[in-house]
Amino acid sequence: MRTNSALRVLFSGSLRLKCKNACCQRWYFTFNGAECSGPLPIEAIIYLDQGSPELNSTINIHRTSSVEGLCEGISAGLVDVAVWVGTCSDYPRGDASTGWNSVSRIIIEELPK
Repeated sequence: MRTNSALRVLFSGSLRLKCKNACCQRWYFTFNGAECSGPLPIEAIIYLDQGSPELNSTINIHRTSSVEGLCEGISAGLVDVAVWVGTCSDYPRGDASTGWNSVSRIIIEELPK
């Protein structure tokens, strides 16, 4: 509603990463298609080391997690808020999913400065 406010966002739910070799994925929020730059990006990462090459095994971890933060400098009016999954810089991509077999929530709150 106001230009001089911050949006507090929270994702709570299941995050999953699966890989045979070391991998990393990043969950992050965007506002009107862009990541928050003020004060910082709102993100979380999951990194997995390699599975067991001797047993040809794959690591497949599901964990309930939260991604939360504040974003300032967003214009008043309708705001498109989204949660994305991307890669971590300099790490191989894994097989990521969000919200498996559980309730997931996104909470958005405007906070006056």
